[in-house]
Order: sequence, then structure tokens, then C-alpha cells
Amino acid sequence: MHILSLANPASPNQLSFYQHITACDPVVVEGNRAYVTLRAGNICGGTQDLLEVIDLSDKNDPGLLYSFSMTEPYGLGIDQGTLFVCEGNHGLKVYDASYEGSITSHLLAAFPGIHAYDVIPLENFLFMIGDDGFYIYDYSDLNNIHILGSLSISGSD
Repeated sequence: MHILSLANPASPNQLSFYQHITACDPVVVEGNRAYVTLRAGNICGGTQDLLEVIDLSDKNDPGLLYSFSMTEPYGLGIDQGTLFVCEGNHGLKVYDASYEGSITSHLLAAFPGIHAYDVIPLENFLFMIGDDGFYIYDYSDLNNIHILGSLSISGSD
């Protein structure tokens, strides 16, 4: 994971680098925390399925705070302490990330039955892509996260 300074946007400058196990590794950042999912059994060479929380308080010296076992994590997103994690065949999971040391014990909602790849949270709406479609969820009430609609897609042979 590379950390860049945008003090001069025309010429970004690398401040530091955080090295972890080799894997496909989407990263999202909120405040002084980076959240990284690492997935095993794929072309990226990963050997573990993990969610990592990285401390970015010192941009020149990032460090691992916590690591949690996951089941086939793909893309993720965060919005105001709500962490959305796609877990492939295990669907979408929503966590309260304010419990940094025990995120995976603070599940707010789970949506199994879809193969979830990636998410984008935006102003209380979650846009998610799976292998069979595009989904939109409303998370304005974290006690009642619900699907608003979906658009089916299918691949051609």
C-alpha cells in the first residue's frame, strides 16, 4: 500500500509504503485508518483471507493495528464508521468499524445469497456489483438496511 502526498497534485510524492502479504488488496480510508481486504486462492497469490486495519496517524510510518479472519473478502467501502465488505459467495456484510479491535464481532447486517464483488457507499446509498447484477441498498437507518432495487446482468457465452 503506497501513501502519497498531494501537496502538489500535478506531481504526487510517495511518503511511505506499507507492505503486507501478497494478495489482491482493495483499500479504503477514513480518517487515520485504512481498511484492506486480502483474499486467498486467486491469481494474486494470496494465502489468507483477512481484513486488516492500518494506522495512518503517521503517514510516514503506517502500521498494522488489527487483523481479522474473513471468508473470501473482495471489495469494501466505508462511510462514517460503517464498513461494507463483499465476501464473494457469502454475500455482503455490514460492520460497525468504530469497534476497531473487534469489528467482525459487530455485524450490523448480512445479505447472503448473492456473489458480492465490490461496493461504493455514497450518502446513505450503497451501490454493489455481484456476479449476477447491480444492487442498490439504503443504509440511512443502520437498524433497517434494505435493498431498494437491482438490475440483473448476465454474461454471454
